[in-house]
Amino acid sequence: MNVLRNVHRGLRARALLLDVHPVGVDFAVRAGGRGLGFVDARRFARVVAAMDDGVARVLGDGLFTEVRTLRRNVVERYDDADELFEEADDWEHLRLPAAVRRRLRETDARPVELIDEVSYRLLRRGGRR
Repeated sequence: MNVLRNVHRGLRARALLLDVHPVGVDFAVRAGGRGLGFVDARRFARVVAAMDDGVARVLGDGLFTEVRTLRRNVVERYDDADELFEEADDWEHLRLPAAVRRRLRETDARPVELIDEVSYRLLRRGGRR
């Protein structure tokens, strides 16, 4: 992972770095607290797996050591379904399934939310250059 290798060069010895990225498995969709389904994240899961592989290589090379990893749910909140549709139309590796779109169109419940799991990985700079 070139980004981590480049960042490594700019950090002092034993400096800390926070790696944050979505887990990319399930993005729940809900409106007004009611579950409506999930975003199709299969393509995005492959992107996340490639990122995880890159981090594992950098860790294996001794550039960083993992101090701690936490996972938390993160909520993206939209005023209404139309706002989510506008956002979803620009997604590259995610897809809002037709059944979920239909359920969103049929509800007036607000807010509309996407719930994703995010990984927060604290890394310490290792000694290798």
